[in-house]
Amino acid sequence: MNAYVVSADRRLLEALRQTGEYGAVLPVSKEMISVLLAELEGRQEQPGRRNAAGLSADIGIEAYTDDISIMVPAPVDSAMSASDVWIVSDGLLDIYEAVALRSLYPAGKFVYLLSNDGDAHAMRAMQSLCAAHEMDYVPPYRTTEQVADEISAICFTRNQSASKVIALVGALPQLGLTSSLLRTGIALAKLAGIRVGILGLNGWNPGDSGLAYTGKYLDELWGNLQGKQLQAGELKEKMLELAPGVYYLAGNRDLKKLYYYHTEGIAWLIDKARECFDIVLLDAGSYPDHALSAQSIHTADLILVQMGQSRQAKEQWRRMCEHILQPIFHMEQRQPMLLFNKMIHSPEMENEKQLSRQLNMPYVGSLPYIDAFGRSESDRSLLSQAWPEYDKELNKVCKAILQYYDLPVVSPAKESASVHAMKPAKSGWLRWMKPVREA
Repeated sequence: MNAYVVSADRRLLEALRQTGEYGAVLPVSKEMISVLLAELEGRQEQPGRRNAAGLSADIGIEAYTDDISIMVPAPVDSAMSASDVWIVSDGLLDIYEAVALRSLYPAGKFVYLLSNDGDAHAMRAMQSLCAAHEMDYVPPYRTTEQVADEISAICFTRNQSASKVIALVGALPQLGLTSSLLRTGIALAKLAGIRVGILGLNGWNPGDSGLAYTGKYLDELWGNLQGKQLQAGELKEKMLELAPGVYYLAGNRDLKKLYYYHTEGIAWLIDKARECFDIVLLDAGSYPDHALSAQSIHTADLILVQMGQSRQAKEQWRRMCEHILQPIFHMEQRQPMLLFNKMIHSPEMENEKQLSRQLNMPYVGSLPYIDAFGRSESDRSLLSQAWPEYDKELNKVCKAILQYYDLPVVSPAKESASVHAMKPAKSGWLRWMKPVREA
């Protein structure tokens, strides 16, 4: 398979070549595409007419880009092979030009690279046009390497292996996402004896208010992350050890930097964390409109949505899905699950089953409202407190996560028996989960 790339990003060309999966990766300039489209228009107006360069429709067109000679397949007699692929950036060709190019080469694969568009309806319209003209697409908020991986998955129908990365997304701020995430990490390590890394990627909150944090912050490490200099062995030294085998990196403190962070540096951080830990937990916050949260959602193979009982939380989640999560991250295909927090069990309040049905999402657990949470946060003793009802429910969530990744509970023995009892999963939310055996 040859790849014909219409993009101004030379890093993409290099990333595609490094996969070793293509016979050739050939850049094609926008000017060359203009010639092809002009020839198409000319043939429609006057069949057999030659273009300004004296080339007829049955002759290959030779393009020169950065001293690289490219023979582009001719549109008619020597049509593009069905095994070849066009990779086109919307930064060089708009959707109408891309559709016109697609009509020239209907046999091969065609991948359209979408850039970020603040208008969710425009993004959906672009995706609909791609589907109508049998064009695959790659949404924005990806690094160059991730774009290359997604293109390879499209071209070679390759299944992506599990990353053992879990992202928690809040429907609203102040739902206790960070505190529940930290306690989840500690419980996972205790149950399974594994190494757990927790990254604070909520750009609006560093997530250090409930504990005496002494580690480095994300904004302090950004120079090394931006230059891809931070190595896995150095990462642990920058983090705070919360419990044996559990390390936490607090997030961004400098709100002025939030939209200067880019996907490449954040992807590098997550990759280094994967090298250090058996499971990585990501605090994606409640506003997925920046690189920190976007990379969290894109990288994770399991997404938990922290939800409350308020109407505002439900409506905000639906808006978030409509405007960002579905058009950019294909959330409807990701099997996200609800994790309720601050739940009050009262006849006056909706319960977990009612909320789950309304949102059409299964739920993995329900953490109760704890009066003493506020006081423990003020005392910075959030992780040293014990709340039996809360911890019991949290352990159920952790056992489900371990089952998802096929990781055994190591202690105590009765814990192991509980996990084996859960495996049939004849009913309940576990039937929604797809166990990852190859991880």
